[in-house]
Amino acid sequence: MRSPSDTHPEQHLLEDAALAFEQATGMRAVPEAPASSGPRLRLDGLMHFDLGHGRTFTMPVEVKSRIDRFATVARLKQTQEKLGEPLLLVTEHLSAEMAESLRDNRLSFLDTAGNVSLNRPEALLYIIGRRHPERRRAAMPRRTGSPKQLEVLFALITNPALVGAPYRAIASAAQVATSTVNVAIDDFLERQLLVVGANGERRFGEWDRVVEEWAYLYPIKLKPKLAARRYSADKADWWQSVDLSKYGAVFSAEVAAAKLTRHLRPQRVMLYAASPSPKALILQARLRADPQGDIEIVQSFWPAHPSGPTEVPADVAHPVLVYADLLDSRESRNLDLARTIREDYLGDHPHAPA
Repeated sequence: MRSPSDTHPEQHLLEDAALAFEQATGMRAVPEAPASSGPRLRLDGLMHFDLGHGRTFTMPVEVKSRIDRFATVARLKQTQEKLGEPLLLVTEHLSAEMAESLRDNRLSFLDTAGNVSLNRPEALLYIIGRRHPERRRAAMPRRTGSPKQLEVLFALITNPALVGAPYRAIASAAQVATSTVNVAIDDFLERQLLVVGANGERRFGEWDRVVEEWAYLYPIKLKPKLAARRYSADKADWWQSVDLSKYGAVFSAEVAAAKLTRHLRPQRVMLYAASPSPKALILQARLRADPQGDIEIVQSFWPAHPSGPTEVPADVAHPVLVYADLLDSRESRNLDLARTIREDYLGDHPHAPA
């Protein structure tokens, strides 16, 4: 039994969430220590529920102080699958949108406001919309916030040989000012997205964090700045007979996932082109402007088609962009595909060629 002086922050969060559950439902939840053996050993603890009338059960818990990216949903789902039993996410507070995503993926949750989703034989419980209680919050760490810095990071991700290159070379590849590269590299080094090795050369730090940060921030910071238009087509499979390489365009999101994994029948089409209204492509594909259409053409933000794994078709965007767009769709069927692309194409730490 831990003493109050050495209790971990996770334990405080578990206790707050258990209290909020009781206040929201009138039923009882009690945090328990992590399992001492078995598959539950690596998790953050257990939560015992007593819903009355003999309905009791205990769930393994994953504690995350905040969950604000849809990539986390895919990872939690993978953890649950490996565990072989329902997992409970305990966190400070969930937005209604994030709660729906968790529920769609059959993930149980409980936050410190009393928002909860349990899908158990003993009870089906779903409460959402409770406001987060006033809490002291530590200052959030600085993130790579500017669109131009994200363009720099994209250039490095898609061409790892640039990581140790002079600033002018990086600026030329990303088509940004050298001063932007200077600020961006300082930021990346400060937060260890990049590190300097014993030989004095820069390299990527924790690769998983590089990928997740770019994929999380792209739809928030950079994508809204890009011109985009929507269209409709007479034939749902029009994209199968169009050679995008003729137009310097690439598919992303669902069509790209279908080409990379062959496990999806796309319902929507997203592609990137130099202009959101490429006339020649529109004519060949017989697209028509439609604000509610299921075809979206987004202005590309890179100067040339970024290099990617050799097995990626020429008409498909770099996997990190496909991954980000799939997560941004916030659909459960796309989260599974995002995870597959993350594992198959973005799992290995890239090393610049000697």
